[in-house]
Amino acid sequence: MPERRLYFRIDDYLDLEYLAVDEDTLQHTPAENLFPGAAALKTYAELKKIDSESSQLFYQIKDRDRQIADYLYLLNRKIDLLAQQLISEPRLHGTHPTDQRRVNISEGGLAFSNREALKLGQAVALNLTFLPTYVGLAIYARVARCEPLRTGGYEIAAEFEALTDPQQHLLSQQIMRAQMAEKRRLQDIDPDEKGNLYSKGASS
Repeated sequence: MPERRLYFRIDDYLDLEYLAVDEDTLQHTPAENLFPGAAALKTYAELKKIDSESSQLFYQIKDRDRQIADYLYLLNRKIDLLAQQLISEPRLHGTHPTDQRRVNISEGGLAFSNREALKLGQAVALNLTFLPTYVGLAIYARVARCEPLRTGGYEIAAEFEALTDPQQHLLSQQIMRAQMAEKRRLQDIDPDEKGNLYSKGASS
């Protein structure tokens, strides 16, 4: 219990897909095998990784020949558009509940509002798509809390289970990205408006 308090938590908007599973599935089936769109998201993440790794080479080419660099950029845009289409198709025609929603997330777990209640201790497979990067992560979690909301529905809190090192690293990266995006947003807010936000937060 005490270790969970050490994780940095942040609010972010995710495309969240979930599926209740039994213990045998949790132990023996990779979570990404349960979602039709997870493989496409994994491929997209790999493409973005290649972009990052090749960026220095691209700028070297750009310094030498601007036309070749422009052509390579257009090719990359075509690949990116095809990849985004690859992502959207299975999610549009998927069979599991999926929705873009605000979640409170850390490296240890997440909390989100849901139309349906989930049993305490229930194992769930989660397919998380971080926006606007479209980085996907399919992982397992276990329901730690389910409380009714005054506005209807339930607040679900779940703790991640058996994260691999690459999954932990990707999750940490996306939380840091969301943290930096929020910091930039606050810096762009007018000082008077920012003061009002802090006042509302203090009074809530």
